[in-house]
Amino acid sequence: MTSFDSSTATGPETIAELCRIVGDDNVLTALEDLIPYGFDGTAAMKEKAACVVLPRETGKVAEVMRFAAEKKIPVVTRGSGTGLSGGSIPVQGGIVLCLVHLNEILELDPANLTILCEVGVITKAIDDAALPHGLFYPPDPGSMKISTIGGNVANNSGGLRGLKYGVTRDYVMGMEVVSPSGDVMWLGSKCVKDVAGYSLKDLYVGSEGTLGIITKVLLKLVPRPQARRTLLASYDSMEAAARTVSKIIENQIIPCTLEFLDRKTCRCVEDYAKVGLPTEAAAVVLIETDGHEAVVDEEADAMARIAEENGAISVEKARDDSHACLLYTSPSPRDRG
Repeated sequence: MTSFDSSTATGPETIAELCRIVGDDNVLTALEDLIPYGFDGTAAMKEKAACVVLPRETGKVAEVMRFAAEKKIPVVTRGSGTGLSGGSIPVQGGIVLCLVHLNEILELDPANLTILCEVGVITKAIDDAALPHGLFYPPDPGSMKISTIGGNVANNSGGLRGLKYGVTRDYVMGMEVVSPSGDVMWLGSKCVKDVAGYSLKDLYVGSEGTLGIITKVLLKLVPRPQARRTLLASYDSMEAAARTVSKIIENQIIPCTLEFLDRKTCRCVEDYAKVGLPTEAAAVVLIETDGHEAVVDEEADAMARIAEENGAISVEKARDDSHACLLYTSPSPRDRG
């Protein structure tokens, strides 16, 4: 990155121009306002930006980028700041471009199984919007209740359902992007068989903001499963837990969730969430299957049997949907966006 003099590049004249572009209320410069934007979900790396800019439309993002390019001021994009990659950590004296105000769901198209939204929309809100239409947005990073879809796309976030349903990349059909020079372009389309030319949208998925600024995303939805079953198997050794995971896949069963946790992780989760995890077990395996009612029951019974055959000291079925939700969302805080 080209070096710059932050004392002049982001001085009073620069702040005044940014205020002109996005409005005074959308530029933060006070120290107490800058501190929360100086770190991400790790809280390990910290840096101080000169200002935080909060645009409310794509055109303003483009104007800010054209101005920053002209003045050679570093810009770092940010959503909710839940990422664990350092991608939203500001450059000393640069601009943080926070996109949380671009938070509208613009179109839900049940006929084409797609949803178009701005990047500041919270990930869980996308699945909630799809629910009344019998549709489902599968990617489920551990921070889905607070992370933005833009952050998920920029980090190609996964989640516990990744084994069966894949990760964010598998659901991005198109996007609006602002280039570093302030040009606005659309990549991709609603067409599933969109195979002509370069798949440029895939370059931006997982790029962590290094290639441009994503402002809108077109996502694929799938039919919502009719039923689901959640199991929790406890073991007196990590080896037995890992063997169960291998045997389930070997038996050609693909659950939507399959993850094991050691004793230390279980105790940390239980201390925080109080979901009833067996803290004395050496390891537990969290399993969830979804799909047609009859298939779900059959797979749940088969996986419980496999767990017992491979050394499980207990296999617990979730008591109800709320219990399943607690077990399902609590153990994996690491997949963020």
